Amino acid sequence: MKSKPSIFTDQTIQPLLDSFSSNIAILDEKSTIVMVNQAWKDFGRENGYLDKSCGLGQNYLELCDSVIGVGAEEAHLVAEGIRKVLAGEVKEDFVDYPCDSPTEMRWFRVKIARFVSDQKFIILIHTNNSQNRIIEENLHDSENLFKKVIEQSSEGISIIDSDGKIIEWNKAEEVITGRSREDTIGRFMWDVQAELRAGKNIEIPVEIIKENILEILTTGEAPWAGKKTNTEIKKEDGTLATIESSIFPIKHNHGFLVCSISHDVTEIIKSKNDQQLSESRFRTYVRFSPVIAMVIDQEGNFQDVNPQAIKKLGYSEKEFLKMNINQLILDDEQKKTVDLLVKLRKMGQASAEYRTVKKNGEEILLFSQAVELPDQSILILCNDISELRESQLKLQESEAFLNNILDNIPSMITVKEAATLKYSKVNRPVEEYLGKTNAEIIGKTVHDLFSEGEARFFTEQDEITLKGKHIVDIPIENGFTKDKQQKFFHEKKIPMYDAHGKPSFILSISEDITEQIKLEIEAKTHLEKMEAISKLTTRMQVATSLEEILPAILEIFLEIVNAPMGSIWLYKAEREELVPIYSMGGGKDNQILVEEPLKAGKGIPGLVFATQEAHISQNYSEDPWCDDPKKYRLQTQLGGITLPLRTTNKVIGVINISAESSKTFTDDDVKLLTTLSEIAGNAIQTVSLKEQTEQRLMRLSALSSIDRAISSSFDMMVSFEILVSNVISQLKMDAADVLLYNPHSQLLEYSTGQGFRTNMIETAVLRLGESLAGKAAVTREMVIVKNLVDSNISFANQQLGVEDFVSYYGVPLVAKGELKGVLEVFSRAEHTPDDDWINFLKSLSEQAAIAIDNTSMFENLRRSNIELVMAYNATIEGWSRALDLRDKETEGHTLRVTDTTERLARLYNLPENQIKYIRWGSLLHDIGKMGVPDGILLKPGPLSDEEWVIMRMHPKYAFEMLAPIGYLAQAIDIPYCHHEKWDGTGYPRGLTGEQIPLSARIFAVVDIWDALSSDRPYRKAWPHEKVIEHIRSLSGTHLDPNIVDFCLSSGIFTGNSR
Repeated sequence: MKSKPSIFTDQTIQPLLDSFSSNIAILDEKSTIVMVNQAWKDFGRENGYLDKSCGLGQNYLELCDSVIGVGAEEAHLVAEGIRKVLAGEVKEDFVDYPCDSPTEMRWFRVKIARFVSDQKFIILIHTNNSQNRIIEENLHDSENLFKKVIEQSSEGISIIDSDGKIIEWNKAEEVITGRSREDTIGRFMWDVQAELRAGKNIEIPVEIIKENILEILTTGEAPWAGKKTNTEIKKEDGTLATIESSIFPIKHNHGFLVCSISHDVTEIIKSKNDQQLSESRFRTYVRFSPVIAMVIDQEGNFQDVNPQAIKKLGYSEKEFLKMNINQLILDDEQKKTVDLLVKLRKMGQASAEYRTVKKNGEEILLFSQAVELPDQSILILCNDISELRESQLKLQESEAFLNNILDNIPSMITVKEAATLKYSKVNRPVEEYLGKTNAEIIGKTVHDLFSEGEARFFTEQDEITLKGKHIVDIPIENGFTKDKQQKFFHEKKIPMYDAHGKPSFILSISEDITEQIKLEIEAKTHLEKMEAISKLTTRMQVATSLEEILPAILEIFLEIVNAPMGSIWLYKAEREELVPIYSMGGGKDNQILVEEPLKAGKGIPGLVFATQEAHISQNYSEDPWCDDPKKYRLQTQLGGITLPLRTTNKVIGVINISAESSKTFTDDDVKLLTTLSEIAGNAIQTVSLKEQTEQRLMRLSALSSIDRAISSSFDMMVSFEILVSNVISQLKMDAADVLLYNPHSQLLEYSTGQGFRTNMIETAVLRLGESLAGKAAVTREMVIVKNLVDSNISFANQQLGVEDFVSYYGVPLVAKGELKGVLEVFSRAEHTPDDDWINFLKSLSEQAAIAIDNTSMFENLRRSNIELVMAYNATIEGWSRALDLRDKETEGHTLRVTDTTERLARLYNLPENQIKYIRWGSLLHDIGKMGVPDGILLKPGPLSDEEWVIMRMHPKYAFEMLAPIGYLAQAIDIPYCHHEKWDGTGYPRGLTGEQIPLSARIFAVVDIWDALSSDRPYRKAWPHEKVIEHIRSLSGTHLDPNIVDFCLSSGIFTGNSR
């Protein structure tokens, strides 16, 4: 008997192999190369194999076994794979190996398998796999790099998946939180945060934490996303820590992940608190120190001084802050300043002695120590060593020199004889004060030198000193110099005794405290100013609106200058007018003063606003700045002070304080009120900005609400109801409506509205060009009428005549260049809008146009989608009928199993959006049989083993046919998996249990039921009881037992469905 000729003797096989780009070789059962394709030959020539046979006739196993050195391991793996296939251990094998060319690195994958049509031959297919290999290696390197960055980061990093579970928790996060990776991975982030929370955070419910996390996971955004927040936590060991963290979303193919980056700021916060405490203590020490303390900048300008500096040097704090240190140092001492600064910059600290002049001209000697502070300012600590130096000189010099020192003491010193009260010694300041020489004073009494009243007072004090035998302290004495300048003195009278204990002299020391008295007066004035500022500031802090802040400001201003009335005017840029916003007191007179707005530069308020300077008017009726005739209507002669209300960079209005003309406003009043007006101006500006911000936030919230309504619902009326409601509430108007444009009738028709007294507006139908709304529609520009009564404009739709509207706004609704309608807004009082108001109205109109356009687009899309789905169904059912026509034995089977599977899927409560894919999958469950030859598919008798191999390829063919079709991707489960078995013995992939898609498990039961319950050419249908018994026998082996129970209990198979 002749053997069957090999297919490789067929002359057509070679061109077929040559058409493949992969390198292909055919081996016989002895591993001899019997055929190669052109790609194999080209590859050999390109890589230096010059043998013309290209390996034909050589034993491939021997070639692989003979390889040594580079490539030997891969060659042996290929040989091992060939042997396994030859031995029947595996059907096919794959080996990846490198094969570098002189110019590039390459990777190949060889597939080893028996030839399908001739099992004694082996086919080797070598495919260039370099690109996939490079991609895999790059992906692997990127993943490793990402993991290393996270693991080595000093910041705590945790990552949450789209379900809220923790999938990454690096080492730094373990250290920061005290929670290990093992304790956190796989858990919900909100549960871990709830365990960690401490302090105020412990009161936050877990549900709130969960909602916040799910919000950013769902939408990819949240108001707090990306912002740093400090949170107090409690670690497992009980220690508390403060964590600074920020959370942000990470977009990926299936939604969002969330990444949290944190670090421990406990020590930083503690350090800041300690530093602040230290600075506070240092300032306290300096403030109460007996040492002079001064802070200057690098140019020598004073930045701060302590009370001892003020006391010692005689300058007020305000005067110091306007001075340079060189103004205190004598000219011949200036070089020391330069040397001190040079030494200070080099060493960081320096010291020196300076002769310094006090404000009263007195020169004192200071020992100064300077140190450079961290902010490069210079702290100078000074001790007054004048007295110490004088004492040293007294010890060194003679009595004459001591007398000279006495003459240079700024205090007036006199010595009188106790018996006669005549002067026996006076120093130079006394001579200068009296304008007399020493000779003209010595031997005289106070009666010879002073007025009778002064002499009597001085004599009484001398007698008290002698009789009381103690020091008499006279805190303040009043006197006049020779040039009639008033002076104040602090005098001490000291009795001096001889060796027998009897009074011999009276020593008087008088210190000029004129400057001190002035400073005390200034300090009192300053204190009153500070109290007023403090009071105003305190009231400003608790005020949250203009209604609260304006009365508080005016009340304090009137109280400070004891005035009966006042008013506050603010400039309205959109009206270019000063408007009286608030007034207090004064009755009808004050009402006359504030009865109407003023232009800038008109009247006293307008001129003060324009010049930005305070103005005092002793009498309004005589003031040239007051050119308003209303001043003659005042019942009382009034005057007052008007000041600009300043902010940091501009004047926002004026404040007027009025009183009877007899009241005088001093320069101190002007200075104090000017300071307070600046505070008040900034406070008003702050509150105004706050109110504007809150209003804008409310408007943004309204826009967001409208936007959410538009995006979440395609019901145009719902969106319009929300829109109109927000128009009325946010714009403070009385009524609003939306008129839709009908392009067919070219009419504006009422859609929705609110705030109308009657429902007559609902019948409104307007032509383009007619009425205000028609004008807005034609011109496509906003129509604004501030006063309908004054403008003599009447509504074309008479229905609005009873509404008493005064102001009108009509905004055309235009989307993508097309008119959609008109938004109308009404007010029953005259309304003057600002730019923000107009812009917000335009934003609302844009939202309305979008809502109309979205609804139209949705309707068009819905119709198109229905038509598309119908086309899909028709196509798929056509394919199904084509399959039935090919296989007459199963004709009608497809529609029956499709209907039954679809009913069971609904009964199983599968989502409706999956049902259509289950229907399509059922219709196409045997689509893969189109790849099975007719000789096998239509064979009347049993199939051979080889034919069964081909027949069982039809699920795989189905996958290959349907996978590239996008809209059928979710319908593949049934065609691909309906022959899989619960115990893993099915095909094509041998899936087990719930690895098999649910739809395929349901279909498998239905397929068996219909096949056995229906007549076939080769047998009659089984009885239902026998089919049920057979299906139950397959439960747990071929079929899912739960699905079997469900299908049989549903009643669908027996016609008793629920």
